[in-house]
Amino acid sequence: MRFFCLLITALVLSPSMANATLKPADFAYGMALSLEDNGAVYRFTIPQEVYDTVTRDDLGDIRIFNSTDAVVPHILRQPKKRNKIHEVTKALPFFPLYRAEDNTGTDSLRVRIEKGGDGTIVNVESDNAGVGKKQTLSGYLIDATGHGKQLHTLHITWQAKEENFVTTVSVEYSNDLTHWSTLVPRATLARMQFNGHSITRERITLSPKTARYLRLSWPAGQDGIEVEKILAVEQTGEPERKSIWTALKGKPGPDDTKNKITAYEYESPGRLPVDRVRLRFTEKNTLVKATFFSRPDPETTWRHRKSGIFYNLSFDQTALVQDSVSVGQSSDRYWRVEMEGGPYSDPGNIPMVELGWQPHELLFVARGNGPFMLAYGSARLGQEELNNSAPGLLAQVMGKDGEALLKEAALLPKTVLSGPDLLVPKPPPLPWRKWLLWGILVVGVGIIARMALSLGKGLNKES
Repeated sequence: MRFFCLLITALVLSPSMANATLKPADFAYGMALSLEDNGAVYRFTIPQEVYDTVTRDDLGDIRIFNSTDAVVPHILRQPKKRNKIHEVTKALPFFPLYRAEDNTGTDSLRVRIEKGGDGTIVNVESDNAGVGKKQTLSGYLIDATGHGKQLHTLHITWQAKEENFVTTVSVEYSNDLTHWSTLVPRATLARMQFNGHSITRERITLSPKTARYLRLSWPAGQDGIEVEKILAVEQTGEPERKSIWTALKGKPGPDDTKNKITAYEYESPGRLPVDRVRLRFTEKNTLVKATFFSRPDPETTWRHRKSGIFYNLSFDQTALVQDSVSVGQSSDRYWRVEMEGGPYSDPGNIPMVELGWQPHELLFVARGNGPFMLAYGSARLGQEELNNSAPGLLAQVMGKDGEALLKEAALLPKTVLSGPDLLVPKPPPLPWRKWLLWGILVVGVGIIARMALSLGKGLNKES
């Protein structure tokens, strides 16, 4: 009995085997690194191929190795969020322009313009060319001499003639009111109502240009606008980095027929850090209220991401498009779109979803000798190995002044290390300890039962 007690104690208290030091062979794939000059800390952008391969949302199964296959410290960081954008608006003076109804095109406009000493427009009057003829509003002359900066955006406010209104305008610029050049060949202004929701397009984005005068006009015969106010809009803050867009093809998902909701489901090729989604329609003149959901795996409950109105409308060569929305950052691979109504249940008319994302930047210390390698993709790392990239000290070193010390690294083509087998988790180990313990207990119970049986026979003989 003492032997069995000692064996059980040894099995329960015996320490587990220590994790071996990681090597490149512990990962599925690798990419050699080409380093710029001589530096201590390098950086590069994680490509989509890595996101499509890794097995963890936090990219915990990637490492940087040097020439002796030793792991060097690294950290991952996402692109800087742009500073909060502040808008400054300034009202611009404007003057209506008219044309006779039997004339077409802006070239037929005839006006007398009075300017002040600083070039600002004092008055605009039509000449006698239009006397006796019916005139129609054809545009506006905008005085930007007092703005003194490059113009980026115009915000137009106009009187609403009807509930749903769409028109196309163009913008020209000049510095002498004689020679005009096109700045925006076509822009759409609109106000529409749909099912309790509104579609408003009141801004015109300009190519940055320092101009003293602008001319806002629309084609002859097209409905114009009676402008109430024109604002120059200036935005301050760092510009946002452009997103990478990955397109997904969908399939019909379980619908909610009771509430007349049609659903489609999509699967991302990798664990992309998504922060925007875009809904692309296969047909024009589509307007729908849609809701986005996502989840990390097929077993998890869907999580609501964003709802909104999405549309792609055309009116006499005028386009109104609203197809993207911000959803907050997520690395979920599975996405679902629910649309109210029911006209989109045709399998041949499934909308396409595009995921907008911005890749991480990896910084590493070039410790030891090169060449260095990025190794990635492994579903067989233990928890201790996942937390062994030593990011803390490197993050402290890379303070405010550390950016100037960074050097660039370039990724070379992918090489196979241990291959895709490492992307599949190992089957759970056989519970040999539990089986052995149960075996020992069964043997012990058998021995005790045998001893009890022998003792019972002896007592019977004595009696």
